[in-house]
Amino acid sequence: MARDSRITGGPAGPGAPAGPGPALRACVGCALLALAASACAAAGAFRVPAGPWTPDATAAAAFDEAVAACRSVRSLTAEISVRGRAGGMKVRGRVIAGFQRGGSLRLEAPAPFGAPIFVLAARRDRGTLWMPRAKQVLRDAAVEDVLEALTGLRRSSDEVLSLLCGCPPEAARAGAGGRRHAAGWLEIGLGDGILAYLRQERGAWRFVAARSGGAGGTGAWSVSYSGFASRLPAAVSIRQEARSDGQLGPVADLTFVVSAPDVNAPIDDAAFDLAVPRGAQPVTIEDLRQAGPLADRGRGERSGR
Repeated sequence: MARDSRITGGPAGPGAPAGPGPALRACVGCALLALAASACAAAGAFRVPAGPWTPDATAAAAFDEAVAACRSVRSLTAEISVRGRAGGMKVRGRVIAGFQRGGSLRLEAPAPFGAPIFVLAARRDRGTLWMPRAKQVLRDAAVEDVLEALTGLRRSSDEVLSLLCGCPPEAARAGAGGRRHAAGWLEIGLGDGILAYLRQERGAWRFVAARSGGAGGTGAWSVSYSGFASRLPAAVSIRQEARSDGQLGPVADLTFVVSAPDVNAPIDDAAFDLAVPRGAQPVTIEDLRQAGPLADRGRGERSGR
């Protein structure tokens, strides 16, 4: 596929000389592609049916069946459109993505012309972020820190892979019991304060949503899925609240629209390495947070929203 040719190793392309600070913000804040019309449909709001729920001993087995397919995903390449809000800023952009279980990922944010806005490549959840337009680089950073700075969501590579595939956290396991609603829903506890929700579609149970109260100070979160094609959702909506210790930052409320997914296809191992040209200006995680590479500042300011 044409997209897969972008998931390759080596340099991310040349960039024009630029200094740190304002140059970084100018480079990454104004050149994002608008989302295609087909990617504008957000996943529906997560609403649990009102009314009585009754105990259901079959909920755990239904959950295991519903997530069996997504738990078999070991790798994924796709184009992912992102929109919403993070840290009080608009977020709007597109990335070409490759994930492989074990903490490997490659994310590339293309620009309308020339070099990409940024490329993130990682192994074992440690990675390099290269911004060729500003000739700036963040080296040997935790993927969780980088993704938090880019999107407001503090997640590892494998956690994002599970999220995009419509799966709960990999370690989550259904408890012994659950509850059923007459509207065709099941609720099941997964431990660590996580509740999963299944909905019956075409005679089968589908994992459609989950929420957590934020056990351990991680911050409450919820996720919902829609637009299922085959075994994967086309749209993933996630809301992340601030951590109780204040270290995560403001709410993130984002929708990811996944197109042209390729599941369990081989990915060139070199894709998870990144050759950065000599002379690149080093930046820090805090620099990245201040610049907001996916923040659509200009559009919001011009429209007065």
